[in-house]
Amino acid sequence: MDTSPSPTAPGWPFKRYFWISIVFALALGATALRSGFMPDDFIWLGVWDNIPPPAPLGNTHLDVYRTATGIPEHTLRLAEVGVFPWWVEPTVRVSFFRPLGSLLYGLDHLLYNRVSEAYQLHSLLWYVGLVALAGVLFKRVLPTAVAGVAMVLFAIWGSHAAVLGWLSYRSVVMSLMFGVLGLYFHIQWREQGRKNALVGALVSFTLALLCGETMVILSPYVLAYEAFSGPGQAKDKLKGLIPFGVLMAIYFAAYRAMGYGAGGSDMYLDALGTPVAWFQAMLGRVPAAIAGLTLNAPPDFIFDQSLVPLFTILGAVGLTLFALLVWGVWPRLEAAERRTVGWMLTGAFVSTWLSNSAFAGSRTLIVPSLGTAVGLAVVLRHAWKGRAKAFRAGAVLAGAAVMAIIHVVGAPYIWWQTMDQYSQADALMGRVQARYEEAFEEEKLPNQRVVVLNAPNGIVGIYGSVRWWSSGQPLPKAWWVLSYSLYEQKVTRTGPNSLELSLTHGGHFLDSVEERIHRAARHPVRQGDEFDMKGMKVKIEEADAQGPTRISYTFDVPLEDPSLKLVQWQNKKVVPWVPPAVGGPSSALNVRVVQ
Repeated sequence: MDTSPSPTAPGWPFKRYFWISIVFALALGATALRSGFMPDDFIWLGVWDNIPPPAPLGNTHLDVYRTATGIPEHTLRLAEVGVFPWWVEPTVRVSFFRPLGSLLYGLDHLLYNRVSEAYQLHSLLWYVGLVALAGVLFKRVLPTAVAGVAMVLFAIWGSHAAVLGWLSYRSVVMSLMFGVLGLYFHIQWREQGRKNALVGALVSFTLALLCGETMVILSPYVLAYEAFSGPGQAKDKLKGLIPFGVLMAIYFAAYRAMGYGAGGSDMYLDALGTPVAWFQAMLGRVPAAIAGLTLNAPPDFIFDQSLVPLFTILGAVGLTLFALLVWGVWPRLEAAERRTVGWMLTGAFVSTWLSNSAFAGSRTLIVPSLGTAVGLAVVLRHAWKGRAKAFRAGAVLAGAAVMAIIHVVGAPYIWWQTMDQYSQADALMGRVQARYEEAFEEEKLPNQRVVVLNAPNGIVGIYGSVRWWSSGQPLPKAWWVLSYSLYEQKVTRTGPNSLELSLTHGGHFLDSVEERIHRAARHPVRQGDEFDMKGMKVKIEEADAQGPTRISYTFDVPLEDPSLKLVQWQNKKVVPWVPPAVGGPSSALNVRVVQ
């Protein structure tokens, strides 16, 4: 059965839509040239610069995405020197198989070292390639006008800025590009029976898997295509999935055998390893993602857990509005177009669940946006064609106009705002570096252990020392950050070589998203638990069911010993913390974000 769309009335040739989309992709993507390096980019920069780490890293030149191996001995050694925080779950694993992405970072580094604009230009070329191949796929399965509108929408989709502007996400664009090409070849093989198309599909899918896990997120589109539009009976559809299924089975077996995957973290969840925790998290993440897909509401804000209920409501509103609009134009769609919309939107919905195994954010929306762009294009095209005074047609046209404002008119603003935020993040990390340079005597640093009482936020707590290492600065023997908490807290000296942190106005330590990157809530710490950092021992002095409220830290030397460099963030600067006499007054820790 050939599901190719039937001829439509004369209009713009697809070539015009194609080049409009490419121009928009270049114009909007060029805003990424000012976004700079993001915090985790400094990991692979340091790796490719061959800077000796404070302890053996999981990352290697062609495996820069293996951040945490899940091997307790490796994890604890990195915690002892402060690469990981003292509360890290020993089995935490954040390890992704992306050899082609790693290789291209190495090529970038070889060609232009740390010129971020050149890296971004390279990423932009991949994005243009993705847009072009998405357009080719749309033209294959949709009428010309709808395919053209879908391509334009996909090119300007606001959430794509989050992926393009963050260099470490280039592998997402690469994987999706090869995956879309594979999907095109798969459809060609199934509908025309061309064996070379099957070879093209398998080669493309393999390249997509070598780029990253994004191909796994795209896989629901392959399954949905067979369910809605695959030629033949059910048995023919199942046979059509055998080559793809065998490839994916080999990939998953090798993936696990090589130690890749995620676990022990609340940032990245494993649907197979921890299905209950995964499903519970999806109840908050998926509605936020749907709000982002339909209303352009940035799901990144659910890092603040208090906003999860709001985004759940927005997700329900967006899904309802979008579904009503598709229902409103459904009678105008031909049978082939209905099948295509069916499998595209089904693929988008299922991929939304898979993509949010990583914490919800705009960066997780690029795969679901492929099918959502098709659904929105159908709504916009047929709402305009069917405009009339009848209530249903008028209501659909009004709703389509709202969607056009959100996704077309609002797109440039979202791109610009996203890149501006990235540029500010790059500048922030530069200021953090400068604050530490002001506070440290670099000639003494190799003989000291740095103790940062309070990081002004989780990002600085995690990446402040990473940026320092990646810059090639002298390393201390250890870099311990005692707290990332933004709750009001105080520090009290409790002995010659000990201090404690406590919360003065409620709240709990280790309950923020950033703190749970290294230790999921399902691995709680309890009152009386102790952690030995080989020079600093940490004990949970008080805790309840929600987490710790008072924590003590005992060092192997008195607090005045010159081998300890005690500092705190205060008034947006790093300043020495001078220990009071034993029994002296407690002092408040400043929790304002560095600027």
